[in-house]
Amino acid sequence: MFLEERRSDTEFERVLVDATELANGLEIDPFFVADSVRLRKKKRQFDYEGEDTPVQNAKVSFKVNFYFAILDVAINSVLERFQQLQQMKSVFGFLYDVKSLNGITNTQLMEHCTKLEKALRDGESKDIDATDLCHELQAVARRLQPDTVIPLDVLKFICEQGLVHSVPNTFVALRILLTLPVTVASGERSFSKLKLIKTYLRSTMTEERLVGLPMVSIENEIAQKVDLKNLVADFAKKKARKAHF
Repeated sequence: MFLEERRSDTEFERVLVDATELANGLEIDPFFVADSVRLRKKKRQFDYEGEDTPVQNAKVSFKVNFYFAILDVAINSVLERFQQLQQMKSVFGFLYDVKSLNGITNTQLMEHCTKLEKALRDGESKDIDATDLCHELQAVARRLQPDTVIPLDVLKFICEQGLVHSVPNTFVALRILLTLPVTVASGERSFSKLKLIKTYLRSTMTEERLVGLPMVSIENEIAQKVDLKNLVADFAKKKARKAHF
């Protein structure tokens, strides 16, 4: 991996050379400034504990506490993301090319459908039926055009041909497959917005309002088009306490 190769002393020195050239071009002193704060010595609770030696060299401190730390976070994040993608591919992978399902046996296709059914099962309820999905995919694959390859094209084909009620399991499976990346991205975006909204001064905010504010912040373009005067008037009309006789 590119990031793992960069996590070495040799690559760190190369980065320093590039950073030095950039700093010189910007007329900035390419030197590490030592921290003037006196380092505190940690008290040992037991005699067998090793004594921590603080890093006093500014260059070594930058390499350990910043350069390597940033790379470790990036490497772990990338590995975690690829593990999630591999897990998703092991379940939904056969749906990425429905046309090619004509070239596999019924037993192989049934194994894929059964695995997908288990992944979409919650107790006694399930989103799809493996047997029905297997028959539906075989029927759809025979009717697809050679240029209809990606799942989105297959889903459009089902809708345009009016086959939604004829192949409901395939329709549901493709919709779930196509919305999985959106679900992940929207979740990360919501948490990033939540950090901006849920501040210390708003720590007593109720859950309903907290959910509404990130939604307004995320959908900012739509929120700008909302007529606030009519919205306030409708709210005041519904919440008015004066009785009409």
